[in-house]
Amino acid sequence: MTALRLIPLPVHAALEMLLGIVVGVAPFALGLEAPAAIVGVVAGALIVGLALRTLDAGDGSSTPIAAHLAGDQGLALGLALAAVAMAVTGLAIAAALFAGAAAAHLLLIATTHYTAR
Repeated sequence: MTALRLIPLPVHAALEMLLGIVVGVAPFALGLEAPAAIVGVVAGALIVGLALRTLDAGDGSSTPIAAHLAGDQGLALGLALAAVAMAVTGLAIAAALFAGAAAAHLLLIATTHYTAR
């Protein structure tokens, strides 16, 4: 399983930030309804916030690695649940967006080497 963990944590944070921006902007670019836009902006802000907390500002204020992993897993679960909620309410495009984001986040989790260096 460790052979798959190729991405170092700083690269993970950069990719995670990109994912968060895409999730936050995509509902507007796709012209989705207000519930999808709200969920997208909130999820995107949480993803970007977690990515920014990964960076070490030199004062020890970064998130511990185990907490970052837990946050990643929670965000992936939240995106998957948002996809289910959107599907149940008939918002198929929003459901596909959040399901794809959950899958992308899970792939990022599976390929990240969660260590300080």
